[in-house]
Amino acid sequence: MKPVLVILLTLSVLALPARMALALSVPPLVEPGWLAERLDASRLSIIEMSNQSSFIFDGHIPGATFTSKSVWREQNDEGTLTRLPAETLETRFRQLGVNDGDGVVIYYKGNDRDEVLGAYYLFWLLHYLGHTNVGMLDGGWYGWQQIDGPISDQGSTTESGDFVARPLPALEISTAELEAIRDHYPVIDGRPSSHFAGEDKFPANPRHGRIPDTISQPWADFLRTAEDGRIYTERTDLAPFFVKHDIDPSTPMLITCLGGTGAAIDYAMFYSLGYRNMRVHDAGLREWNVRELPLTSPNN
Repeated sequence: MKPVLVILLTLSVLALPARMALALSVPPLVEPGWLAERLDASRLSIIEMSNQSSFIFDGHIPGATFTSKSVWREQNDEGTLTRLPAETLETRFRQLGVNDGDGVVIYYKGNDRDEVLGAYYLFWLLHYLGHTNVGMLDGGWYGWQQIDGPISDQGSTTESGDFVARPLPALEISTAELEAIRDHYPVIDGRPSSHFAGEDKFPANPRHGRIPDTISQPWADFLRTAEDGRIYTERTDLAPFFVKHDIDPSTPMLITCLGGTGAAIDYAMFYSLGYRNMRVHDAGLREWNVRELPLTSPNN
């Protein structure tokens, strides 16, 4: 008998404050033209994942605030990077000017992979905090440039918002729980194919190999590089992947990677296609391997 797995099937049925119901409805994957037509909309927050220098000197989408990947995670006693406590995350979003119930659009500059990873991690973090009215800008900064979207070079003077964190524990899975239930549900591994095969690994990962019976869907499969070297993402046709592994929108999926930022890309791509029954393993393989839990690799 399968263990009970609590996952939210339809996040839109959550009881939301009346104020939140008035916000601009943001699609999970935001077309640049859609955003360009709504820059003056009330109750819309735009967040850029980059750094202060790029935000000012490369320009940014008008009205955006900026953040960086490093301010959203902390290292635990096992050396694993995981999300900050919910109350700290609430403060971080307030500092970005996000109000309770705002529609939120996130984009990355794409100067490096960390900016892309950080942007998708914010997408999942907002969902975890009970705020699902959020979208990723399709193509990020590259996509915005392709439509000649307006660009501002003004610094950010955003007032603090009143964002409220309402954590949804069902969107996260701990290492202990993953080990306990992994035989009963599809476990998606977002690492590169060579890492999944046990042929290579990230330096921060203490062991080669993968969790037994997991499924590979590398987040890097969605990455593209523009002519100027800027990195952006493109959603691929995932229908063959879901058919091959007998996964439909009602199938519970557990998503892991070296850490939560890579898993968040798979999460967001699946979510944009209508999949809702997902939990992210934020601690990832780094914690799994520090605890010396079971692996499949060429050497065992």
